[in-house]
Amino acid sequence: MAHQAKSALEVQLDVLGALMLRDIRTRFGGTMWGYGIAVGWPCAHILVITGFYAARHMPTPIGDSIVLFVVSGLSPYIVLNYMARKMMEGPLQNRQLIYFPQVKFFDVVMSRALVEICTSSLSIFLVFIIAACCGAYVVPIDSFAFCQGMLLALCFAISVGFFNVFISQMFQGWMIGVIIPLLIMYFTSGAMFVTEAMPAVLYEYVQWNPLMHIVKVCRSAFYPGYGADASMLYVLIVSGAMALIGLLGIRFVVPRFLN
Repeated sequence: MAHQAKSALEVQLDVLGALMLRDIRTRFGGTMWGYGIAVGWPCAHILVITGFYAARHMPTPIGDSIVLFVVSGLSPYIVLNYMARKMMEGPLQNRQLIYFPQVKFFDVVMSRALVEICTSSLSIFLVFIIAACCGAYVVPIDSFAFCQGMLLALCFAISVGFFNVFISQMFQGWMIGVIIPLLIMYFTSGAMFVTEAMPAVLYEYVQWNPLMHIVKVCRSAFYPGYGADASMLYVLIVSGAMALIGLLGIRFVVPRFLN
């Protein structure tokens, strides 16, 4: 029985590995340069906005580096934005693979999630390298807090991805409709400003945004004392709830739509 369980696990890992390689080859042309574009695109997203703020000599709400302020706030959003959308596109782009007996719908979803985790991690790493080359001091004062923030961002992004996969399989229009809540979370997250500067009435509503808490945790790694009111527990609760809804939907509801 142990040997059979191990063999089943090995088969599952082989399937995931094959799906990940196929995903990279079909989406990025199977070359290092193709995947380099996938890594560089989110990186360019951050750098363009950072360059815009730096060129206009925008005042820095915290600290003395607008580059560090923008990069530390945009990084969690970039992880969420690309993960949440690309996980949704995975089953649509690889639907024909589900008809193979060894490949399950969840395998396709997880392979895309793993590819996006690698891509997002490389993108954020590249952003900080470029920012450092431009003269910004990007070494976090509290490395543990920064790791916490990025892990929270990945956790929340994956849970939103599972939820989006479930909804998009029932309503194809969600592929486009998801842009609206993502933008709302972005504009109220404090990625480009300090949310504490908002009127008290608005700030009470903004605190329901999990991304705002993630941004604060990330920024606290660079600005000691900032983000003391950020709630990692709240982010984990919301992430767990969305992941549970998404996974249950993928397990029990989506198969009916596929059939």
